[in-house]
Amino acid sequence: MQKRKIFLLSACALLLLICILQAVLLNKSSVKTFTLKEEPDRLTIENGGNTILLAKSGDEWVVGDSKYPANSANVDSVVNAVKSVKVLDRVGSASSEASKIRYDLTDSKKVTVTAFAGDKELRKITVGKASSTGSQGYIMIDGSNDVYLASGNLNSIFGKSISDLRSNSVWTLEKNMIGSVSIKKADGTEWKVSREGQAENMTWKIDGHGIVTGEVDGQKAESWFGEFATLTASSWEEDSASPAGTYLLTCEVEAGGKTVALDLFQTKEEKDDQPAEYSASSTETPYTFDLASYSARKFLKNPEELLK
Repeated sequence: MQKRKIFLLSACALLLLICILQAVLLNKSSVKTFTLKEEPDRLTIENGGNTILLAKSGDEWVVGDSKYPANSANVDSVVNAVKSVKVLDRVGSASSEASKIRYDLTDSKKVTVTAFAGDKELRKITVGKASSTGSQGYIMIDGSNDVYLASGNLNSIFGKSISDLRSNSVWTLEKNMIGSVSIKKADGTEWKVSREGQAENMTWKIDGHGIVTGEVDGQKAESWFGEFATLTASSWEEDSASPAGTYLLTCEVEAGGKTVALDLFQTKEEKDDQPAEYSASSTETPYTFDLASYSARKFLKNPEELLK
């Protein structure tokens, strides 16, 4: 009886050891992270025969040969994805054309991202298709023919156009520093709202030509001023384009001693529940841009709406 008990206990211990070893082997991770030690200051993205340049200008990134200001969120996602690449497993080799076709690593479908610091090449990532889950993708890295399954949909991150990477910001002002907004319309109507003082001692004033004047409602006016703190284009026109459509007005916003201006044009009238469309030019950018109807609405304000 004693021998049988010892045998059973030994067998249990052996089974426990086997289970522990299996768990360790199963959980052994093949994940590898390729991390850059240097900070890139220039990247090229080659996609479908086109090459996009991203470059540092001072502390900011610019896009393309025209050096458009970059959309910081999208550029940061590209730069971070280049600096740290997490691969889950090696899945094959792209030494044959059949393998390249399998993973969309052919010249017509791949996206190639190259990072530089000065003239030094830091990293090259060749990106193929996303996996069936969409949360991973197939890549080659630093000139190797090894194909890896990488974490993240890098095709989506890197496969962006200049429009995706370009900032749509026209201006950004300090809301509390806006002192006046003036509107000059094509029909000759002119009006201006201004404020002086702070908090309880703030006074509001409206005056103009061709409008009904009266006592300004401070809350309405302050809310309207706040709408001018940021202006964002819905899209950009060609670099050499001039605003199209019917000229509507010129708006000037004074904030902290600086005045920014915008000329607004209507390119399409509202019709059948479709909103009107607008284009504009501004002193804050050399490029003509389109404005969404909701963004143009603040410029088209009826001054009587700001009165008590």
